[in-house]
Amino acid sequence: MDYLRSANFGGLFIVTFAVAATFQVVMAVLGILLAVLSPGLFQMNGVPATSPAEAFGTLLFLLALFLVMNAGISAVGALCWLLVRKVIPSNSKTQ
Repeated sequence: MDYLRSANFGGLFIVTFAVAATFQVVMAVLGILLAVLSPGLFQMNGVPATSPAEAFGTLLFLLALFLVMNAGISAVGALCWLLVRKVIPSNSKTQ
């Protein structure tokens, strides 16, 4: 909790990005498994993929797109937390 009270923008961004990117990597591994077992689940311009190679192309596109979205959401979240942190009164007790 102390990290949330004292971290700068870069620290908050890295933490949120790392957590979301870890989830995305796990989902990408699951996507690779699905691309091999059932490539027809992946749609390219409304047409189901006919081979695992086509499904991998779709998977790579989605991974890149979601990493960019992750960076934007992490940046906005870090900024919002910095603004909220200014409003919350600090409990700095001197002992």
